[in-house]
Amino acid sequence: MAEHLAEAVTDDPATISDLTDQLMEAADREGIEVSEIYEEVGSVFEVIAGAVQHRDGSLPENDLTEFDLLVGRLSREANLTEAQARDLIERFGTDWEKLLNEAYFLKELEAGRRQE
Repeated sequence: MAEHLAEAVTDDPATISDLTDQLMEAADREGIEVSEIYEEVGSVFEVIAGAVQHRDGSLPENDLTEFDLLVGRLSREANLTEAQARDLIERFGTDWEKLLNEAYFLKELEAGRRQE
């Protein structure tokens, strides 16, 4: 999604709808079922609209859905507890690469402490 958001300079619903279509087509090419996507995020349109509004890495003020999705993804992909993932997002924002770097650093610190 991040690769396409740079092209979307507006939060126009038609643009977001086009991005939603692109995302669904890409998922289909990768063999990802539409039902899996909707089960995970509910409304793809709303997720993309939120991403467009918060492309600067800021957190949504009142919408916990996007925040919770990011917590879940970071927790799964970096093998963190949800509390650890939530803490990293609150401290470092929503930049995915930065979050992964911090998560891996945290895991290395924990592994070092267990060896001591």
